[in-house]
Amino acid sequence: MLRALIVDDEPPARSELRYQLERHPDVEVIGEAATAREAQALIRAVEYDVLFLDIQMPSASGLELAQEIHRGRLKPPYVVFVTAHDQHALGAFTLGAVDYLLKPVSAERLAETLDRLRHLCGAASPAPAGEPSKPRFLTGLQGESAIPVPLSDIDYLMAEGDQVFLLAGGRRLQVRMTLSDLQEVLPEREFFRCHRGYIVNLARVAEIVPFFNGTYTLRLKGSRQEVPVSRTNARRLREHFGLT
Repeated sequence: MLRALIVDDEPPARSELRYQLERHPDVEVIGEAATAREAQALIRAVEYDVLFLDIQMPSASGLELAQEIHRGRLKPPYVVFVTAHDQHALGAFTLGAVDYLLKPVSAERLAETLDRLRHLCGAASPAPAGEPSKPRFLTGLQGESAIPVPLSDIDYLMAEGDQVFLLAGGRRLQVRMTLSDLQEVLPEREFFRCHRGYIVNLARVAEIVPFFNGTYTLRLKGSRQEVPVSRTNARRLREHFGLT
């Protein structure tokens, strides 16, 4: 598996690149960051094979981040720059970048880059497959810290206005993805979109309580938290748990 971190200050750009990468079964996106500082925190916590870096970001640029992560690291991750600007290519390759991709990135161009990375990492190119790999972590934000959270630790995810939060073991962390994006990347057998504002980890459900007008409330293990199930999603919930 190629373990990837996406670093870009624009959420739509991160979502699009994640979608393209996860169509390749041997690529696992296990982190996203919107700034160089968030990326540095993740790199300290998790070993990545490759970083997909935007160049123009707030505070520190992708070029500065690439230069920083190579200092004092015996085996730094490979770097692929993904940018809308072509004028930084020389500086990027001077820093040892594997490739320099211009937005919007085509599927064919990205496939070439991944083949190059597989060669560098000593991995064979995979046979065509239908189901893309799913992440094992989600990255939550707390202040200036980026925190990788294993999927099994997540209780549920919820939307509040235009923000999305991850709830895990009493912690509440912001996630830079929409619930619709999360529904696409999370394992369907493990995570259930129970309401337009909630996705729940089915393994964390302790009790299913009938509520009003065909809806339910889910009580979670080891927690006083309750998650609503809309009438629209009640039938699928009953099917999952074998309820009549």
